Amino acid sequence: MSVTRAQLTGGPAYAAYNGKNIAFAADSEVRTDLVTDVIGTSLYGDTDEIERDFIVKATGTPLFYDTAAITTLWPYLAPVPGTVYPGATALPCAWNSNNGDVLTMASAVIGKMPDLVLGVESPVLGPMEIWGVLPFGTDPGAASAYYTLQTGQSYANPAVPGTAVLGRQEFTANWGSIAGFAPFQAQDQWTISHELKLEPVLTQGRTRGFKIASYRAMAKCKALGPTMAQIDAALYAQGAGAGGGYRLSANAANLVITGSNSMTVTIGNAALKTAGYLFGGKPLRNGEFGWVSTLNISAGGSPSQPALTLA
Repeated sequence: MSVTRAQLTGGPAYAAYNGKNIAFAADSEVRTDLVTDVIGTSLYGDTDEIERDFIVKATGTPLFYDTAAITTLWPYLAPVPGTVYPGATALPCAWNSNNGDVLTMASAVIGKMPDLVLGVESPVLGPMEIWGVLPFGTDPGAASAYYTLQTGQSYANPAVPGTAVLGRQEFTANWGSIAGFAPFQAQDQWTISHELKLEPVLTQGRTRGFKIASYRAMAKCKALGPTMAQIDAALYAQGAGAGGGYRLSANAANLVITGSNSMTVTIGNAALKTAGYLFGGKPLRNGEFGWVSTLNISAGGSPSQPALTLA
């Protein structure tokens, strides 16, 4: 079978969302998979499938850390549980390829916020997901209800704003005034991840949006500096203050991670949750440590410090 030149289309793209252009560190992808239910029968077995829902899912790894785009890439850092996304006004998201192909989601939300990898050896941001849902007031049977496809569009590379940085640098951390952790650094890099709970809002089995249920931030690294005794005291796994019913927030403090050139990442009311030690000829003694953001609800439930603050 012959192949024509027109069949060999392709090219990288950037995303345009909420007034920001997102360049990617690697190839990106947009999936348009149907959500279906299998029709099962006793006589014939599984015979068919019925379309029930549809969500466009786009994935990519942002190249730049941009302080002007924090609320766009990380919209759930200080959430009000029960808030529905998207809001009353739809936010389109366009995937613009340099060959002139454009896929535009009619109404998009951030489905997965990018993790942060703080160090000198790898890209500072992890993969993110942008989800396209049915706009409010639109019927799924309408033309281009979820997305539009265009070809032959004019293309120009997105400008890099002055607020954008690659972010690769050395980082120093301070965990309150806790002995051994004020200040200290990681042996290699920090990983900041998200514990985000988004609940789909369904009507007739179709996703119309997402309601935020909760958000917490986690920070991990192999800490360089604190002694075994200092780690044991900070973990509260044994001795005074330990035991069943102990709240991690009782001894929490802000964990502030500061870059040597730019970027400040703060885990609000961080509590040490996991720690360990390595024994061998090559590794240093301290293994991976993990902190989690906490909220002391006995103080009224209004966080004096968001779970994660980026600057």
